[in-house]
Amino acid sequence: MSVAKSAAGRSAKPVAHSASETQPATSVDAFIARRILILSNVLRRAAAIRYRRLLDISVGEWGAIAELGLRAPCSLNELARGLALDKTRLSRTVSGLEKRGLVQRRANPRDNRETLISLTKSGERAYARMIAAAQASNDALLAPFSTGDRAQLVALVDRLTDRARDILAREQEDALGGAD
Repeated sequence: MSVAKSAAGRSAKPVAHSASETQPATSVDAFIARRILILSNVLRRAAAIRYRRLLDISVGEWGAIAELGLRAPCSLNELARGLALDKTRLSRTVSGLEKRGLVQRRANPRDNRETLISLTKSGERAYARMIAAAQASNDALLAPFSTGDRAQLVALVDRLTDRARDILAREQEDALGGAD
């Protein structure tokens, strides 16, 4: 008999294993992608509560405002690429933010066929509050780590993100019939 552990590492109920049971060669807990997804889900849920409480915005709206705070003005395509989100879904999020007066759309002066999205003054104030709350949360999350550990973690996450984007591109190509 062994004790199963949850993703957070807490002990759960004992699990009996019979001799005839075959164990998989690799436990799903060994997959780093799964562990990162769990971490992402926990952080996303905490952020959802925080930004709903502070600004009455969803996590998706938070992401759009954060990206626009960094890169505005930008097109919907650029915004979607920066967030690694589907353009159609993001368009609905941006429309909701526009109705609430947090973002605005304007024709691109270089290409009238394209619309550029940016934060309004209200959106800039929301962005400033978001960044302050995000900084406090980030500081709390990383408190147990040294400066060197933090730098190494950032570098590793960046490398994993680049690699994950490569994998996504291959998956998208395969889905379109690009590979046999």
